[in-house]
This record gives sequence, C-alpha cells and structure tokens, in this order.
Amino acid sequence: MKNLCVLLFFAPILLISCAKPLALSINYSEDATAKGKVEFVPSKSLSGTDLTVNGKLLVEKQRVKRITLNNVPDGTYNYHLACDNSNYAEKVDTKGQFFVNNGNEQAVLVETPPHSDGYWINMGLQSLGTSILLGFIFYFY
Repeated sequence: MKNLCVLLFFAPILLISCAKPLALSINYSEDATAKGKVEFVPSKSLSGTDLTVNGKLLVEKQRVKRITLNNVPDGTYNYHLACDNSNYAEKVDTKGQFFVNNGNEQAVLVETPPHSDGYWINMGLQSLGTSILLGFIFYFY
C-alpha cells in the first residue's frame, strides 16, 4: 500500500513535466538568401496560440513561450497573433507590422493580460483538493 501512496504522490509531478511551453522555430521561406529573423516574445507563455504573417497561417493552436521566424526575406509584413485562453482576463489579440531590411534580427514583444479571477479560483481549488487528498493518504496509511 505504501507503493501506491508513493505512486499517487509522484504521478502528478511526472505529468506536469510534459506540459512545458514550446520555443517554436519556423522557416518562413525556403530562399537561401533570406537572412531575416523575427522573434515573437510573449510576456507569459500562451496556449492555444495562432500566428499569421501576411495571411499565411504559421502557428495553429500551440502552447508557446517564444516563436522564431527564420529566413524572412526583406520587406514589410503584417502579423496577427491571437490566443483564446480563459486563463487570462482578456483575449490576447495583437495585430501589427514589422519590417525586415538587410537580414536584420528583431523581436516583437507581445503583452499578455493578467490572469482572470476564474484562473486563481481554479488554482486554489486544485491546491486545496490536492492537499486534502494527500492528507488523507498519509494519515490513513
């Protein structure tokens, strides 16, 4: 029975490690002469993220903490980054423009709204439930 207690204690820790946000790297163009690099950096990791550049869907419903576009040719580009996640007080919906000249590298910072009240209530209830469950397990075994 003690093995079961240890398994129940460590199983959530192993599962949590699978949910890490990604740092995506995408080749925008196959052109070998294109040397531009653009990084989209949200202030917090985002899940359910979509990114389009000039109407081309590059990222669809991904959990990300950084998106890097490599091989971007010179020119002006319009982007739209959206994240429909109920963890945030407001929807993340950013539109803008970036300009690549002579293969320069640049970063596009994406502001993320604060967490919603529902997020904090959910986290509190999960913590309370986990504490009660672990208390019962260690008390009775």
